[in-house]
Amino acid sequence: MTKTTVLHVQCRAAARVVNRWIASAATFGLLTTTLWAAEPQALLIPAANLSTSPEPLAGFVFSPQGSGPWPAVILLHGCGGAYTKAGELNARHTMWSDYLVAQGYVVLILDSFKSRGIRTLCSVRFDQRTLKESDRVGDAYAALDYLRKLPAVDGERIALMGWSHGGGVTLKAMSRSPKLSLNTLGGFKAAVAFYPGCTSHNRHAGRFHLTAPLLLLIGEADDWTPAEPCKALSHTVAARGEPMQIVTYPNTFHDFDNPALRGSRLRTDVPNGVKPGAGVTIAPNPQAREDAKTRVTAFLRQHLH
Repeated sequence: MTKTTVLHVQCRAAARVVNRWIASAATFGLLTTTLWAAEPQALLIPAANLSTSPEPLAGFVFSPQGSGPWPAVILLHGCGGAYTKAGELNARHTMWSDYLVAQGYVVLILDSFKSRGIRTLCSVRFDQRTLKESDRVGDAYAALDYLRKLPAVDGERIALMGWSHGGGVTLKAMSRSPKLSLNTLGGFKAAVAFYPGCTSHNRHAGRFHLTAPLLLLIGEADDWTPAEPCKALSHTVAARGEPMQIVTYPNTFHDFDNPALRGSRLRTDVPNGVKPGAGVTIAPNPQAREDAKTRVTAFLRQHLH
């Protein structure tokens, strides 16, 4: 039985195959008229003076049936990107999209790599990466700005949710104020981060101040992005009374919610991690995955409804 350790800080109370990358803005213009179909829709998101991307960002929207307006969740992929080797959206993202859409959320999967010509960052050392977590914060806000202009989305009820590298982006996005160009609605109303890297944030915890409630989920055995710095960060934030909570899963590794994993695997191609050069472990934990779904549901319902 999976157990969880939870630190609370002021916490009150489908498709697998998707459309390929859109080749032109003209094509994008045609798709806006059918954005709210049941199938996921491919689109382009303008940088809008918020993102550093040299081209519009790729995105895929899943939505409930009906006219809305619906609350929405933006999903940020990890260092491996949003796709399988076959070019389809990966299993984790489609699983979470289907799950959230069934509960009445519009879901936007945001691709930060395609427009920058990047396939993966996982096998690249930190000091050699051309795209940092901080560079992707603007991507998240560009997507937020985009969603707020859609009539089927409630612009005041949008959350951010990221994994690993995308989880680190989520931490950064939730600890800095949005640009004034996002108008008076402000930033995200809530956020969820799965197994982000917390080491740098913990070193500078005195400067880490949340702009909205944050839920962090991570495995205690994670040897890629370790849990201890996240727990320490949460403790510091807790002492200030800011709206953050962390859930840790014993005997659980990185990527625990990925439904495509069938067993534990050592990734020797990853040069970063707790022991650089020794590889990192990824492994599924179905019990932790289902618990995470329940917690994410309750968290979003609390802060977006």
